[in-house]
Amino acid sequence: MRILVPVDESLHSRRVIEFISHRETLLGTTPEIELVNVQYSVPETIIHLFGMEAVKQYYLEAGKKVFDELGPETLRRRGVTERVLYGDIGKTLAEEAEVFKADLIVMGTRGLNPVKGLLLGSVSNDLLARTKVPMLLLRDKTPPLMDKLRVGIFVDGSDYGAAAADFVLRNRELFGAKSEFTVVHASAPIPDPVAPNPVSPHMPTLTRQEREAEQRRVFADAVKPVIEPFETAGLAVKAELVVGDADHALADYANKNLDIVVMGSHGYGNFKAAVLGSTAMHVAALTEAPILVIRKD
Repeated sequence: MRILVPVDESLHSRRVIEFISHRETLLGTTPEIELVNVQYSVPETIIHLFGMEAVKQYYLEAGKKVFDELGPETLRRRGVTERVLYGDIGKTLAEEAEVFKADLIVMGTRGLNPVKGLLLGSVSNDLLARTKVPMLLLRDKTPPLMDKLRVGIFVDGSDYGAAAADFVLRNRELFGAKSEFTVVHASAPIPDPVAPNPVSPHMPTLTRQEREAEQRRVFADAVKPVIEPFETAGLAVKAELVVGDADHALADYANKNLDIVVMGSHGYGNFKAAVLGSTAMHVAALTEAPILVIRKD
């Protein structure tokens, strides 16, 4: 597994290094890990004044200082590489992920307001908009450091859930040898009492029992394609139905029951539209646990 880890001098980066350093099952498979620090580009006038070589030397020294202060000794002993780049951070990281052929990007991100914070744009959001590489985002809360994780795969019946499950199965070492897997689906609550159809009042109205049966059918259809590959692989997996507004119900379930969330998400390209319409992005803003976003066109 090839893992790209963007770092800076922040506490978020320290949490990322600590988290990866405790992934015993993952590190036992000798993954290729590259730590990347991106320095901001300086104005052209500064380059002309001091010369490009002097500017590059400054970048290298500043980046090395970041690596030294992080002190990723556990990773260094395993041959992790360190790379200093400069330019627009999101764009540069997306390009490096492609050059490095990364299977996963792991980075820290601050807590975000579900609408305003996401639209204002952080490095993580900018990178999400530019890359199709799966991204594991670690939040403000210190992530679990044990190798056994409670993993939740959020599904809605679309191909995004299947893509998320496929990534988990292909990269089980990331989660630990004895991790617990739960496939989670959200459903809107059934109104009580069930009101007559306002458009066609003479049309038959579904009873509560019929609505509940339909809710169970949709739930089974959503989770079955994701559960079956786990069972085929011999992994224990369970399914959970949460009721309520999807954004808040899923986030609340994650905060109470999970160590890491895995979700598929669309939105490559027209990112603002995706933020406003994507449950994945809103759950990412509301969830304290690390969230792994699997991109899909």
